[in-house]
Amino acid sequence: MTHENKLEIGFYCHSCSQYLPVPLTESVLRGNCSGCGQAYEIQPSSSLLAGGPVDCCPHCKNQELYMRKDFPQQLGCFIVLSTVVLSTIAYAIWGFPQALVVLVAASLADFLLYRRMGAVTVCYRCHCEIRGLTIHAPNPFDMHRAEEYDR
Repeated sequence: MTHENKLEIGFYCHSCSQYLPVPLTESVLRGNCSGCGQAYEIQPSSSLLAGGPVDCCPHCKNQELYMRKDFPQQLGCFIVLSTVVLSTIAYAIWGFPQALVVLVAASLADFLLYRRMGAVTVCYRCHCEIRGLTIHAPNPFDMHRAEEYDR
């Protein structure tokens, strides 16, 4: 996760699916995948290079983007699962009040973490992530739209 205000795009290689983070510094970026050597070319718009708003994905040119918190989803699922397990153990050993303390502490930690995390703009089509923007995509994630792209 990039916490500085530097523009960065992260995308998955079409050949080997390796995640490639690339700093956006030029109008056309060319390079090769570090995993398989496949060539890629990124053409960010002038609006994106200026810091937003994003008019299209620099990787696939799709115009449908969404905004989410820049936090690893797998880690979030692990934290939720750990909270459920810990509160269940606390309930079994000490009873409801201690289980409630575990849940309230986890909720407070979640709130503080949510406030601290930055945002990332994501493309529905290629799942390209754009970090370091001052103006992100205006829409939150839409499950219906994502399912249309996954077909």
